[in-house]
Amino acid sequence: MTPERRSQKNNPLPVVDEAELFKKQFLKMRSNYENKIKELSVIKELVDMLRLTGITDKIMLFTEQLHIIKKYFATEHISLMLLNEESQQLEVMASLNDQDRTNLPGDYHRLYQQSAEQAVVQNQVTIKKNLTETCSPEEKKRFGAQSLLSVPLAHNGRTMGVLNLVFPSLNSIDQNQISFFSLVADQMVTSIILSRLYSQMLKEENQRFLLSRFFSKNITSEILKNKGILRLGGERKRATILFADLHGFTSLSEKLDQEKVVEILNDFFIHITPIIFRNEGTLDKLLGDGVMAVFGAPISHAQDPVHAVKTAIEIIRELHLLNEANHHKKWPDDLKIGIGINTGDVVAGYIGSEDHINYTVIGDAVNVAQRIESMAGNDEILITQAVKDAIDELDTDIPGLKTFKDLPPLRVKGKKKPLTVFRVEY
Repeated sequence: MTPERRSQKNNPLPVVDEAELFKKQFLKMRSNYENKIKELSVIKELVDMLRLTGITDKIMLFTEQLHIIKKYFATEHISLMLLNEESQQLEVMASLNDQDRTNLPGDYHRLYQQSAEQAVVQNQVTIKKNLTETCSPEEKKRFGAQSLLSVPLAHNGRTMGVLNLVFPSLNSIDQNQISFFSLVADQMVTSIILSRLYSQMLKEENQRFLLSRFFSKNITSEILKNKGILRLGGERKRATILFADLHGFTSLSEKLDQEKVVEILNDFFIHITPIIFRNEGTLDKLLGDGVMAVFGAPISHAQDPVHAVKTAIEIIRELHLLNEANHHKKWPDDLKIGIGINTGDVVAGYIGSEDHINYTVIGDAVNVAQRIESMAGNDEILITQAVKDAIDELDTDIPGLKTFKDLPPLRVKGKKKPLTVFRVEY
């Protein structure tokens, strides 16, 4: 008998219990299957949460997503930290189970923060174990051994934040879990991107609404296209200013009920404002029974003086039509208007506070336009020499314009020299 055969005879192979082996394999397969079902359930619920909750309240959305993760995984703590785009600092957007950690020593929080920062900088998963190793014996007994998994949230190679998960034991994180939570992070990135897009859309829509109070749709679109931001401050501009005021409206309003006065003014503004916008003008403000419009701010055009005079002619024509249309309403008198136009340097910008902001222009050119408007007769349009010179230089036709008629120089309050003024014949 060979030595090999003697060895096998003296050391027989162990008997394999096939039933026990099958049982172990079955339990492993079932465990893997249950884990996959759990993971798929998490992903599905995260998607459903985004669909059902929406993105109007991002804090609530992120918090609910953390609740879904905690429902399926035994975590001591979860937090979502996002990178502030301005300060480039991590900020906690949502977290669960923070209360038990308020009294932990600074080293715990330092390790926690370092792990999150490391995940962001290196854009890779980091694992910090023994988070409580620097704690006192009492604290170790209370909190036990814990491990931290920090998963970066990235999009197109740019890190947006980090998902932190604290587990109750040192051996609770394996490679399968790391891969899964990377998928979870990807799903949360989708929520973050949609939330930011929604916030940006909301901001732009709010800006569009505010801009539409002053500017035509074309100017509003151009401002937004150039990433114009509503902020306090001004800039020097060359602009043409138009003042228009209803004549005798104060005495007229004394004969009418207040409701009728409001009705007439609303009817007037509803018909006048589109004319200003149609001619690329900016509605600076409503002045009781008048308007102030600016041509050349915030966006300048070579034709600004032409647009202003064209607007004035169209306003008077529209007012005549308005009077005819409202005869059946038994208004006491036909509405009359006086218009003054001046061109000059102004400071244009957003003035007010962060909560209440208005676009306007200020400067001597504005004062002059208002003063010559106060001297205009019924349905009369007065312009300054600066306006006439600008139009003559352009050498362009203005629909309805016949000529500019010289008037005697006007003495205006605050001006040493009389103003050269022209009446627009239309």
